[in-house]
Amino acid sequence: MQIILTSLQALRAALAALCMLVAFCSGSALAEPASAATLQYSEGDGFIDVSESGTPVLRYHHGATAVPGGLGPEFARGDYVSALYGLDGQLLTEDYPKDHPHHRAVNWAWATIRWHGEDRDLFAVRGIWARPVGKPRVTTEESAASITAENVWKWDDKTPVVSEAVSIRVFSRNGLGRIIDFEITLTALVEGLEFCGRLDAGYSGFNIRMAPAKGQEIIFHTDPPEARPQRAWADYSAMFSGGNARAGLAILQHAGNPLYPQEWRKYPDLNFFQPLYPGGKLVPMPRDKPILLRYRLWIHNGAAEDAAAARQWDQYNQAPKQ
Repeated sequence: MQIILTSLQALRAALAALCMLVAFCSGSALAEPASAATLQYSEGDGFIDVSESGTPVLRYHHGATAVPGGLGPEFARGDYVSALYGLDGQLLTEDYPKDHPHHRAVNWAWATIRWHGEDRDLFAVRGIWARPVGKPRVTTEESAASITAENVWKWDDKTPVVSEAVSIRVFSRNGLGRIIDFEITLTALVEGLEFCGRLDAGYSGFNIRMAPAKGQEIIFHTDPPEARPQRAWADYSAMFSGGNARAGLAILQHAGNPLYPQEWRKYPDLNFFQPLYPGGKLVPMPRDKPILLRYRLWIHNGAAEDAAAARQWDQYNQAPKQ
């Protein structure tokens, strides 16, 4: 029996040595140990906060917001990111600005929703509202935190006309900054629905209202049609209050988006910029045929350089679908 036990022990040792040799040859034995998760989240009354190592990252409002004094209750809204922060914790965005109180920090709301010959305005919060379906779900991984939420657009705050699914995936910061991925899926629940941005002007849809800051610089980049790949990205940088140096935020378009590359639009006096989809002309939203929109935000220090932004776009568009 002792001889058998000794032989088994020797066999186990040989197998262990062989496994270590295979791991070394493949490089996995040299891998660094996994770092502990640093992203945290907390839930409040109608919102979810995400932070990293004590520094705020963003707030997603799924319930109705508290309306500032002097505004009517119709301005209460949800289903958007009401605050987005830089790498040093400085506030990059503005919510309820006095000049346009319907503007919100990071949102996806369209100015023209047409049904049966009548128009409603989700962007300006007139006649149609995005209302939550249940509570958002939050999951955390080693290097990411994901918020998934379901909403319905309610015509006159009564009739559901669009089902909306939202995914916001926040990644841990690294030496280049932080990335946040947005996926918005729109599915009409009724026949005959059309939508677009502000008629003719085109604005609204996925848009960002930045905070007042000094030294604003907005850069738009779209490669010519013959370029392979054809990249499309925009960057906004400035000296934001609470920070010690210039900081920025880039929007990267996903090449799979409808009407890619989408046109860029900016209103510098309003600290506002965005990609336009579908623009200022009505397009149908067919029932039970979802429209998927994907955008990545890259939060960084300094101003974005063309080469760095191009690499970020490449990484986003070459990554396997999540």
